[in-house]
Amino acid sequence: MSAGQPRRDCVKAFASRETPLYRAGMRRPRVILALTAALFTASTMALGIAPVQADGAGSQRALPPNERQPRSTQITIMGDSHIMVMIDALYPGAHSNGNEGTRIDGKYVIYGINGIKLTQVVRGRGTVKAGVSSVGTTNVDKWRKALKSGPNTIVVDLGTNDGGPQARDIDKFMSLAGKKRDVFWIMPYYTSCPVCRQIHDYELKAAAKRFANLHLVPMNDLGLDVSSDGLHAFGLANSRAIWKRTMETIDRVKRS
Repeated sequence: MSAGQPRRDCVKAFASRETPLYRAGMRRPRVILALTAALFTASTMALGIAPVQADGAGSQRALPPNERQPRSTQITIMGDSHIMVMIDALYPGAHSNGNEGTRIDGKYVIYGINGIKLTQVVRGRGTVKAGVSSVGTTNVDKWRKALKSGPNTIVVDLGTNDGGPQARDIDKFMSLAGKKRDVFWIMPYYTSCPVCRQIHDYELKAAAKRFANLHLVPMNDLGLDVSSDGLHAFGLANSRAIWKRTMETIDRVKRS
């Protein structure tokens, strides 16, 4: 079966779902973000968890100790709106969407923007427009520079907006990261396009056989709630589950 048409159909479906919903559902006025951050900070202080900083954006929510990254590990995190939804939930007010290299908690460096495609990251040049409805722009040259010269641990969630990643683009991403960096790729959990998800699963599993430093982060058994749009796992509980599984996978690999 040719994957071309399913990919094109899926890209259109994702574009129509992701952009308006995310802008309407997640991009609040600054006053709302400020109030949300204040509420999280108050709750954090009540629990005795010290606040952290995210690029001067103010006090952010700290992660519980059992959800933090393995000790002494610096992490580059790259992705589309799946990553942005998670970061927004865990670190309210981080303002990382479209801002290349946002630093959070002194440990994580974020490269993410809603609507970005894997093929744009690995084959684009300079400033590219992410999403068919002009979600925003980002300089992908900076993404690739971070892949080549950043921390030795990379977390990535890309390929959804491609209708499932293509093997050549995964290979290019891994080539940019190099053999000395461990790449942890979050597996798809959307339900809006079963064919695209099959492509997504297949290509990542095949790539993991080609690259010893590519580690897949399974999501199937987490029971993530994507009922709002069939695409995103909104909410703090979902984000914490994704984050915890990712950190557990990193910890297992680093200790092996």
